[in-house]
Amino acid sequence: MKTILVYSYAGLSEIVRLLPVLKGVLESNKDLEIYLLTQPFLFPVFEGIERLYPVTSDLKRKHKGVTGLFRLYKRLKSEINPDEVFDLHQVLRTFILNSYFRAGGVKVHAFRKGRVEKRQAVKNKSHRQLPSTIDRYAAAFSEAGYRFILPQPPLFRTTPREQALQLLTLDAAKVETLIGIAPFAKHRQKVWGVDKIRELLGVLRQVPKAKVVLFGGGKAEMEILDSLAAEFDHCLVAAHHINFAEELQVLPHLDVMLSMDSANMHLAAMAGVPVVSVWGGTHPSLGFAPYHQSDDNLIQYNGPDIACRPCSVFGNKKCIYGDVRCMQYISVKQVADRIAFILNRSLQ
Repeated sequence: MKTILVYSYAGLSEIVRLLPVLKGVLESNKDLEIYLLTQPFLFPVFEGIERLYPVTSDLKRKHKGVTGLFRLYKRLKSEINPDEVFDLHQVLRTFILNSYFRAGGVKVHAFRKGRVEKRQAVKNKSHRQLPSTIDRYAAAFSEAGYRFILPQPPLFRTTPREQALQLLTLDAAKVETLIGIAPFAKHRQKVWGVDKIRELLGVLRQVPKAKVVLFGGGKAEMEILDSLAAEFDHCLVAAHHINFAEELQVLPHLDVMLSMDSANMHLAAMAGVPVVSVWGGTHPSLGFAPYHQSDDNLIQYNGPDIACRPCSVFGNKKCIYGDVRCMQYISVKQVADRIAFILNRSLQ
């Protein structure tokens, strides 16, 4: 059995896009096992995949700094003794680990982030399609000589609908349509806005026997979600009922997910759910579009009034107009029409 160590300490949005690659590599290479070194809260994403083993570390204490990373290297070499290492993060911490493994005679592969390409696209306001993050992860394994097919969603372990809805305290027999809405993102330039979500929730009241599950976390987001749930009796806030691992059981049973350019967009896509994604300061052409989704589900303003998108790679730079007007130009009707199409219903 050949042993591979993969590491990345990236955030949820990046790590979830490793799922089809690692799953595909293992399904096509039965003589292979993969150890994944990442943040522990992300382990549920990979639950149930044969020959994929999560590995923990303590970067805040035991494995902090150059000395701590050497201690981590010694542990990994002793306990796992990988034949090859894949650095799928490419930051200072992993560069240090790479140097230790190379010095120890282990072959280290890295993926190409495409930083220069993405910065150039932002500078030139280019919408030319760049390789997706998943393509870049896959290329690292292909260039190392592995042959595999990327699996199609759904990619999470299946939970019966009745059991999944019980986690939300919902009676599956009384819910015909389950709609997810994830209205937040890390940066303001990627958020459509609470007022538009509120208006959309009013429209979604027309869907019979429907429940809307609102996704978010943290004090500020929870206050907004709670106010929406109090205003609309067909809504509930997921975080009051389920943890992250349980969310992965619920997601495959959504009939549609509305999301910003965020982790929830990628999670729902991996669950095989139609995802209507709303794009503002970022652009899907930079390689961040959700996996196996129709381009028609990408809602963005492409009109003549502004030509500033993408304003940054990750949406972390302030809008040059100060009002994120690319989001303002996206109407509730646009989004409602796409949701209606997916649900095969008419919404006024």
